Amino acid sequence: MKKVFLALILLLTAFVFFGTRSYAAGTGNLVVHFKAWDGNYDDLGSWAWGDTAVGKLKSGVDDFGAYFEFNDVAVGTSVGFIAVNWIGTGGPNWDDKLTGDVNIDASAIVEDQTTHVYVFQGAATSAGNPAHYIAKNDAPNMLVVYYDPSGAYEETLGVHSWGWEGTGPEWGTPAQILTDAGVAPSGIEVKAAMLQAAEDWAGLLIYAGSDATKKTGDVTLAGTEAALDGEVGIAYVVSKGDAYTAGDNVFYNDYASFKEEAFTFKLMPFNNTDKSGTYAVDPNTIIVKTSAQVTSPYPTAVDKDAARATIKSWFTVREVTGEDTYGDPLAIERVDFATSNATLNAFVLILDDALDNTKEYEVFFSLFPTLQVAKEVEVTINVTVPANTPVDAVIKLAGNVNGWNPEHADFGAVQVGTSLVYSLTFTVEVTNPFTSFEYKWTRGSWATEEFVASNRPLVIPNTVDSIVFEDVVEAWADIDAPADKYAAPVREAEINIEASLPVAMDTEKPVLTFISPSGIVGKIPAERIINVTWGQPFNQNLFPRFRVVDDRDGDITPFVYVPKGANSVLDTRTVGDYTIMLRVVDKWGNVTEETFIFRVAKSS
Repeated sequence: MKKVFLALILLLTAFVFFGTRSYAAGTGNLVVHFKAWDGNYDDLGSWAWGDTAVGKLKSGVDDFGAYFEFNDVAVGTSVGFIAVNWIGTGGPNWDDKLTGDVNIDASAIVEDQTTHVYVFQGAATSAGNPAHYIAKNDAPNMLVVYYDPSGAYEETLGVHSWGWEGTGPEWGTPAQILTDAGVAPSGIEVKAAMLQAAEDWAGLLIYAGSDATKKTGDVTLAGTEAALDGEVGIAYVVSKGDAYTAGDNVFYNDYASFKEEAFTFKLMPFNNTDKSGTYAVDPNTIIVKTSAQVTSPYPTAVDKDAARATIKSWFTVREVTGEDTYGDPLAIERVDFATSNATLNAFVLILDDALDNTKEYEVFFSLFPTLQVAKEVEVTINVTVPANTPVDAVIKLAGNVNGWNPEHADFGAVQVGTSLVYSLTFTVEVTNPFTSFEYKWTRGSWATEEFVASNRPLVIPNTVDSIVFEDVVEAWADIDAPADKYAAPVREAEINIEASLPVAMDTEKPVLTFISPSGIVGKIPAERIINVTWGQPFNQNLFPRFRVVDDRDGDITPFVYVPKGANSVLDTRTVGDYTIMLRVVDKWGNVTEETFIFRVAKSS
């Protein structure tokens, strides 16, 4: 009886000790968090390998993105992971992969623990690049995500940090912990790093080794609000150029704002501090800076003049005449750019028509501009018909190019010799970058139309004078039609890249400040009085000292002058007040005028 009772005790003890565990012996759990840049996780699944890890649909969606739970993975296992959209529950669609092979380090599997790993769209493990970021459970974590829309990542780019585990080198030697995390929609890499805090005041800044190459001010653990062991706070950072420490390019746990700033194509606004962005240098010169690189047709072009003309066509400058109304385009003489660069994000527009800084202007960028005057494009469609087509058939096109008339006399195709190929040529008028039409092939009536599941698309760009398409009619509706209709070809317009921005012009007058004599400093004009002795030659040392600073041109003190006229005269032989005017004009024609008074009086 005692043995039975002891056995029951041992059994209960074993149940209590082992029954509350959610892990198999020598295993750990893994949660892979995945970020898709567009935030669409509807059909997201994975392909995974390594012990119990297998491909599956996402386990759920959280604030970061989608996540996948892989449980009871043996310690020491390296788990492979691919993010891929699935076809329903039928498995991966290998034509729609969102990452390459991501080989998660075996150190992520910790016995009796759940480890969280972060992966981004476009990730792929390569030599020296893990492409995944492992959060530790025994410290607060900060995941730093850094993106430069221009793709200008310096070789020395890294961080200066404090208060982290394994805090890096001293100032001037960046810790190069940022690795390729994925690829943005622009095709430019996104960098990231995962850090563990040793102190609650931990922070860092991103730079390339000097104050002049700072990309951020202080980026802090406190900003992410990750205070407890195992928590992960995220700092999304988008570069706004060098020596930028304002802090408004850091988004704590706020992907939506980061996405808007980082991935939306736009013209970069003017920054007067470092004279960067999009702005008018003078009335005939506009610098345009885009948020992302644009492929240049120039380096590979045989016709260089045509390539220059293409780049010039991307830009339009118009006067703003009202809300969403604009004047005619200003004449652009030329557009300058880096001719050797494969991609571009900086341009100089030289205008024939000068800007007037009493008016407002907007500069427009469109990779495929809309034409001001419609142009005719010659369209040729070669169509191969099925072998059972009657030898005397009349092959005609019906669509919205001809009022959907299958009998239209101008839309009959001509047979090419005795082959099954017919050819039709017609013209359409276009103004938009891409104009879409729809059509079907017939034998002259709707009763003899092709057995296609939908209308055929026809997409005509406005950049060509002529274009050729190839079609295949697989079956006619009235002759041996199969059970199911066949699909129409897929023809889609290219995605147009467009943006616009008001032109930042210099509308501010220079500021003239008197610095001596002390009796006129800070006074209104009527109180700026300098006493001059009557009857004596004028002492040049009595002329006031001043400084002029312009918001665009800087110090322009040497360009101050006294304009001719009544306010330029001083006669020390005659008692009285003489108002003297100082005038300065900046490069944009903004004029500043200040006056003071020479008071000629007899000494008492």
